[in-house]
Amino acid sequence: MTAEEQPLSSPAAHDGRRAAAEAAVNDILQGAWKARAVHAAVDLGIPELLEKGPRPVAELAAASGADESALRRLLVLLSTIGIFRAEDDGETFGHSGLSEVLLPDPASPVATDARFQAAPWHWRAWEQLTYSIRTGKASFEEANGTSFWDLTRDDDTARELFNRAMGSVSLAESRQVAAAYDFSGSRLVVDIGGGRGSMLAAVLDTSPRTRGILLERPAVAEEARELLDGRGLLGRCEIVPGDFFTTVPDGADLYLIKHVLHDWTDADIVAILRRVHDAMTAESTLLVIDNLLDDRPTASTLCVDLLLLVLVGGAERSLAGFTALLAQAGLAVRRSFSCGPGPLRLVEIRRAD
Repeated sequence: MTAEEQPLSSPAAHDGRRAAAEAAVNDILQGAWKARAVHAAVDLGIPELLEKGPRPVAELAAASGADESALRRLLVLLSTIGIFRAEDDGETFGHSGLSEVLLPDPASPVATDARFQAAPWHWRAWEQLTYSIRTGKASFEEANGTSFWDLTRDDDTARELFNRAMGSVSLAESRQVAAAYDFSGSRLVVDIGGGRGSMLAAVLDTSPRTRGILLERPAVAEEARELLDGRGLLGRCEIVPGDFFTTVPDGADLYLIKHVLHDWTDADIVAILRRVHDAMTAESTLLVIDNLLDDRPTASTLCVDLLLLVLVGGAERSLAGFTALLAQAGLAVRRSFSCGPGPLRLVEIRRAD
């Protein structure tokens, strides 16, 4: 068929495509409002209030300290997108399959992340996304007058929200890592920036002859001590409060760094890796566990990439980009492999010298 013979698109077809495109973009734009509606419900404790069954709006308003009319409007909106379920009377609401995952659960990444995202300082940082795109720097400090790391060090509530969100993700991933990697040949494992200790606990559980050292900021280190003690593992590990920019224990068989390096700039990563390099022996292994960008990353992975920029100026990286940073620190990749579905990868590293 020649160009002259091809049928021209009708005005009606063009208008239909335009309307569909506008509706799709409008739905994306209103996604921010829908997310904030979920945050408000979580802030008010609505998921907990419905745990024993459906309740009238009047009861929910009284129990949560909300305006009855405004709360009704919020719940009507949320029920139309599947968060909560509206009863036939229009005045009573209960849980749906989607809202049930918002019930408080330290092991649920969605429940803990919903509360983390609901914090006003988190939302203010996203409001300044344009600043991050223009400068390549974290918008968090611009929006809140303090860095993310200082806030989570000095503010007990912020630290708890962050640690719960990270802890729930770490709990699930730690089991994946422990199943995917053989730790039995390592007599001493050092977990650098080990959080509340779930990764080290998983290692020690699967490798009874291994001893561990957990390096973490002082406030979080004490929480790790409680977790490891509760798991009956404290006798096989040492908790070292400290800063991995200045302190990394020497001479371990295996060093772990899980979801730490992506929080930092390239220069910071090289500085951390050089510190690890200096602590390693010629026989030591460094195991980096992190999300790595492949050729076709999902929207979810790319959202996390932007989150890292907004909060701390960090980034997800490709294996090639990460390998280049390792080389600057005198380290080289020995092998890299996936750890279950998603972007999580294990990168086994040795000293290059």
